[in-house]
Amino acid sequence: MLARTAEYLFWAGRYIERAESTARLLDVTYHRLLEVTPAEEYDAWSDVLVGLGLEAAFVETGHPRSAAPVSEFLVMDHANPGSIVTSISRARDNARGVREHLAMELWEALNSLHLNLGARDLAYDLVMQPYELYGFVRSGIQSVIGSATETWSREDAWRFFMLGLLLERAEMSVRTLRVRHPRHQPDAPQEWTATLRSASALQAYRRRYQQFDPAAMIELLLLSSTLPRSVLFSLRSAEEVFGSLSERPDDQRSVGLRLLGRVRAELEYADAGELAASDLAEVLWVVEAQVRDVASAVAAECFSYRVELDLHALQILPGEPVIPGSKPVAPKVTP
Repeated sequence: MLARTAEYLFWAGRYIERAESTARLLDVTYHRLLEVTPAEEYDAWSDVLVGLGLEAAFVETGHPRSAAPVSEFLVMDHANPGSIVTSISRARDNARGVREHLAMELWEALNSLHLNLGARDLAYDLVMQPYELYGFVRSGIQSVIGSATETWSREDAWRFFMLGLLLERAEMSVRTLRVRHPRHQPDAPQEWTATLRSASALQAYRRRYQQFDPAAMIELLLLSSTLPRSVLFSLRSAEEVFGSLSERPDDQRSVGLRLLGRVRAELEYADAGELAASDLAEVLWVVEAQVRDVASAVAAECFSYRVELDLHALQILPGEPVIPGSKPVAPKVTP
């Protein structure tokens, strides 16, 4: 497979997962803010922006951190590379460039989502029916992922798409937990509930645990081997996909696969109770950085480009690959 084709597929998967994560966080926040104080509303929208890695970009707009400005920025702002409309548009553009490698059902689902989203009056939806809009986005993206899972043959094209999706999910999940964990106080059950709902894990938590507990949250959202949106589950799945892309023997694994295996193993053998009693924020910072290093290594090894990975934009220059951990080369600004 051509490196450029692999790159398009990898980023199509990342953009798809990014759009769903944004819609999920917005939906949870709107439901949680029905009965809150202005100070709590400000904190809630700050958490969303930080969790998506867009706080600095939003500050540059000069708008207040309230429902309408933040929602418009995250949903319909074409100048924001992390907005829902931009992410879906970029995923569709990437997929269109490599249509011959896609399952027909996947392309149809993604193209329909893009067209139907463009046909909506998003400004009206955000004012009158935001919950319906977020549900529409999530259902559309789940249809895309379902088509990829059920109709796409397990070849390299599928592997690169899923690798991008899973790494994006792992990074977004660990960042959300890092941002939300300080809110998990004994007298704030609504905060615990919001965090669990953002990972579609509320029902799983209630079935397994009797009460809200920091160690239990860490065990489920960070270390669970059965919850699809947990960090460990995403990394395990990504490692399996990435490993199947390489024909090297185990003692000659690529740098990216070694980095991925390392962070997966560290989480796999971690103890939730010990993490809860430690400086969890520092641990999560490290895991988040390790996931980004894996993504950088994938780009360097598989796409044959000199890269600097940013959360919401990939700036690319032909040239020598960057080894994760080394000082990146300043990218050119692309239009």
